[in-house]
Amino acid sequence: MNSRLSKYKDYKSADFFADEDFVLAALMPADASTDFWSELILHYPHLSDEMALAKTWVLLIQNQTTAKSTLSSEQRWARIQAQIPIYESKKQRSRIVRTLLRWTASAAAILVFTMVVYDVSQFGTKETTTAFGEQRILSLPDSSIIRLNSNSHISYVRSWKTDKPREVWLEGEGMFEVKHTAVKNRMRESDFFVVHVGDLSLTVLGTKFNVKDRRGRIEVALFEGSVRIQGQNGEDRILKPGETFVYDTSAKENRVVTNDGNRVLSWTRGELSIEHSSLANIVDVLEDNYGYQVVVEDPSLLNKRFTGVIPVKKIDDILFVIKHTMNVNIEMKNKQIIIKPN
Repeated sequence: MNSRLSKYKDYKSADFFADEDFVLAALMPADASTDFWSELILHYPHLSDEMALAKTWVLLIQNQTTAKSTLSSEQRWARIQAQIPIYESKKQRSRIVRTLLRWTASAAAILVFTMVVYDVSQFGTKETTTAFGEQRILSLPDSSIIRLNSNSHISYVRSWKTDKPREVWLEGEGMFEVKHTAVKNRMRESDFFVVHVGDLSLTVLGTKFNVKDRRGRIEVALFEGSVRIQGQNGEDRILKPGETFVYDTSAKENRVVTNDGNRVLSWTRGELSIEHSSLANIVDVLEDNYGYQVVVEDPSLLNKRFTGVIPVKKIDDILFVIKHTMNVNIEMKNKQIIIKPN
């Protein structure tokens, strides 16, 4: 098989959307390269829907009206001339900074050494934090895998004791694939994997589940295996595959609903899959996962509904889809997003 074909076998819509060859083929369908994409679908039929969605995004962006400058050639030249002194000033500041960096090299080495000593002294605790817009995949000491979403934090003891459960502490959102370590008919306490999130403790064996802790609401969505959920207020429930446990940390109330695995895990594919969600729900994602302050000038816009899939690898992609599907006007000022009615 063509090695180039196999490159795309695990691609999702967001990956095709970011692929230069695919974008060119989508914009020039009469090009000979379309034969390659047809052949790709023949070999991997499951890619057909992913490619169709990515092509929709490409064509949507192509159809934007090109902004035309209102400045004359003389006005543009005047602006360039005005920027020259600013550029020279920046160069001078850059030279000063480089000099300061050389002077502080020794101090930096001492600081790094101090940080290393501090890390070793933390009783073997390992902590990982993701920034806004960042995701990480972690491999734990037992070979379990955690995919950590944006603006999230996880900690655990570097070396687990052999006679105690494996324990981790989570804030934010993470998808877990826990390795099964129990021997048949010899279940021990050390075989359990425990996730502490808010007031809850999730006890599992080998299983796959997603945990989300945002805005005073914890959601535990189970896909494989079983999870026992226990809380400080008497919560005690065994979760089955296909179920989501929803817990309100303020009201101390909980309920179990049926989960949609494709929607829950869409963030792991670089997408946001939403079914009849309001703009208010999308605003929460922009603030929680990307660190923006969102201002909606007309409160009635918050009730506008959206159904579909949004690529979330770049903030510009999210805002573009919101703007054109919800017919709103969007402005960005530093870390603030302002949404207005058209």
